[in-house]
Amino acid sequence: MAEKNKEAAKEWGKQAENIVCEYLITKGYTVRERNWRPSSSHSEIDLIAQIGDTIAFVEVKARSDRDTDPTDAITQEKIKNVVRGANSYLLSQDKDYYYRFDVAAVNGNVDNYTLDYLEDAFLPPLRGR
Repeated sequence: MAEKNKEAAKEWGKQAENIVCEYLITKGYTVRERNWRPSSSHSEIDLIAQIGDTIAFVEVKARSDRDTDPTDAITQEKIKNVVRGANSYLLSQDKDYYYRFDVAAVNGNVDNYTLDYLEDAFLPPLRGR
């Protein structure tokens, strides 16, 4: 039973990414990458989108239980991994871009959901001494 729930959650996550892609496109973004992984890291960025000269690194979190806040799953470790991946991505580009880290929280199911899109949801952590 647990394996079935895990597969259902994974499928809902893919559907949520599709929902967020459609949302971004309607807002004028170009979706540049989905599930992007740098070759030198284990981190993954769910969506990389561009509007104007700004790149948005988007973390998508989906939950089918409406009483659960999807953003609770964004840990400091997850933020570090996304920032590490974003740095690799930006260094691989031919020009400089403004950038930000967004979070898309999707609750419900494919037929009945809410989407909260948070621009500039977090800042990259600074390295301490």
